[in-house]
Amino acid sequence: MKNFEDFKTLWLEHTSEIKVKKEFEHLVFIVVYPNKKARPYVTLQWDFAAEKQLHTTLLQTSGGVTGAGTGHNQKLCYLTELNDVLDTCDKYTHAMIVSAGMVFNMVCPTTAIQRFYNWTKTDEFCKGHIIANPNEKAFIHHQHIELNLNKWRELGKPNIRGKWEKYKRSESNIHDDYTPPWIVPHKLPIIRNFLTEERRNKSWAYGHMAERRKMQNKNWELISSKKMGWRDEIDMSDPYFQILFTRMYEVFYAENTESLGRLPDKPFDLIMTPTAGYSGEVFAEKLDFDGEIIFYDYCSENIEIKQIIVNMNMSMDEISMYARNTNQIIAINNHTSNKNHRDALHERTKSFGTHEELKILQEKMSDNYDVDYWLMDIIKPDYEKLIERIKNKKVFFDISNIYGYHISHACYTLNELIDSFNKLIDTLETHTEYYYLKGANPLKKRMRITNV
Repeated sequence: MKNFEDFKTLWLEHTSEIKVKKEFEHLVFIVVYPNKKARPYVTLQWDFAAEKQLHTTLLQTSGGVTGAGTGHNQKLCYLTELNDVLDTCDKYTHAMIVSAGMVFNMVCPTTAIQRFYNWTKTDEFCKGHIIANPNEKAFIHHQHIELNLNKWRELGKPNIRGKWEKYKRSESNIHDDYTPPWIVPHKLPIIRNFLTEERRNKSWAYGHMAERRKMQNKNWELISSKKMGWRDEIDMSDPYFQILFTRMYEVFYAENTESLGRLPDKPFDLIMTPTAGYSGEVFAEKLDFDGEIIFYDYCSENIEIKQIIVNMNMSMDEISMYARNTNQIIAINNHTSNKNHRDALHERTKSFGTHEELKILQEKMSDNYDVDYWLMDIIKPDYEKLIERIKNKKVFFDISNIYGYHISHACYTLNELIDSFNKLIDTLETHTEYYYLKGANPLKKRMRITNV
């Protein structure tokens, strides 16, 4: 990507049709990019690391408490445009403003997104990283700000990027001598700082610092290379990557994390679906299907786990025991630490059936159909092998949330994900008798694409 403007255009183009969820209609998430006119010493020069960090920040704020969903209002702008953009936010009550390079721990019990949801239910005016150096003007750092827009408008829309010479502040500091827990600027209500627990679960990249940017580019190149052992080479001295990697691990999902949705009524003779959960078992039962099922995954451990679960027809208790005995990382929905996320998962996935019902379908699938397992990264597959298997077939192809998955977005650029998604559709269009593609596109929009 050439620059911020190109990335902004691409992101907004591919998110424009995603429906904002009703419960989030009053909120806006603004991602700002520090440009030269803001303050020269915080200018973020556009390079590969800047692109990936902007990409990550946008992904994490696009929807849901863990950033895995959609449904948030998002705006992108240069930091110098922030006040003008806020002036266009009349229909919103609260804004979460984050700078490119902000990354959150999305596996902690209460994520930054959930904290923001909670904060909007209070009557507070503003929250941010307060900088109040002795004998200097105070201000809020642009890396992360939460703003009550109703109060901001009542106060005459004060410059959120302004500096204050007159203010009262806490005598204590969170760290050093410039981080008071609160500050009261002249003619403004109290502004509170992010406290230690909140700071512990996020980090800003400080990509304007030359040495950090050099190291960050090296790390992002390693992640994008996907070469054997790349994880062991990452420089983990940077807090940004420490937070990013709280979620960057291989995991097998024993249960589905999305709703089943409606299915087509045409006959199929090939089902291709990821190893996670019970999608293949349920598709084989509910579709007009007689043929072969292929479970695929980019991770060889997940292929092995799925084969063992199917061959041994494991119950959920047996899967949990297997995980404990083998030290495999296996995600089970009711084990997640975030209650809101756990409840949402349960609501979405109950259409698949109970654990007992799914176990019966698993056994039935093994008895009645040919089942195969492929080690395949669907974003960059062996197209010759894929075409050979789908050629002239009636194909039901499930991509689940792979293209919108946080690891996919870390390992590939946005352009690469979009190009791959389009190429997969073209391949199915060209080589199958007909197909039905189910899943989410790179921007996590749920899709059903077919030529039936």
